[in-house]
Amino acid sequence: MRIRMKYIVLLFLLSVIITSLVGCSSTNLNTNATEQKENSTTSQKTDIASNTTEQDIKAEEEKDNSLESENEIDVKAIDWNAPSNGTYPTIKDSESIWIDVSVDEQKVYIKNQEDTLYTMIASTGLDTSSDNSTPKGTYYIEPERGEWFFSSGYQQGAQYWVSWKNHGEFLFHSVPMDENQQVIESEAKKLGEKASHGCIRLTVSDAKWIYDHIKTNTKVVIRS
Repeated sequence: MRIRMKYIVLLFLLSVIITSLVGCSSTNLNTNATEQKENSTTSQKTDIASNTTEQDIKAEEEKDNSLESENEIDVKAIDWNAPSNGTYPTIKDSESIWIDVSVDEQKVYIKNQEDTLYTMIASTGLDTSSDNSTPKGTYYIEPERGEWFFSSGYQQGAQYWVSWKNHGEFLFHSVPMDENQQVIESEAKKLGEKASHGCIRLTVSDAKWIYDHIKTNTKVVIRS
């Protein structure tokens, strides 16, 4: 009987030991699984953060490149000696040519009916008072034109002027020049924004093209 009881006790102790070992093994497995899960989550977060950072950097670089391109266009637009938009069109006698001037856009459009043949960068009146505004409406190129003028009152002149209102008061002409026919750079750099006393300033090349090719009685529309 005593031997049997000892045997039972031994079996009980053995089962306790086995249960304890299994529990420890399970705990270790759970711990390892948790650590692996945490490491995996941390790795994924790191990868996502890394990818997001790379995408942000790439987006900023593309934005900077876009701004640089825009700045290059702006710099090119302020070349006051050159054509605004490359080679000029050849005007045919059969075409219905007219000039469309947008004050808001600071652009002069040479048109054949509704088709735009050429776009010029311009500077219209400052529009701070009635004395320096470009009048809106429909006008026609007048007979008066010339290769040079100089205003002693404004101490400014310009090349290749063509009148479109009041017979010599409102003109298309080049960027401003001094009495020696040298471009006044501080004024020429304003090309593309409101800057004149009411006339329409153009690059020297654009002004010459209008002087050479736009005929008297050509319609001129000045709009917002």
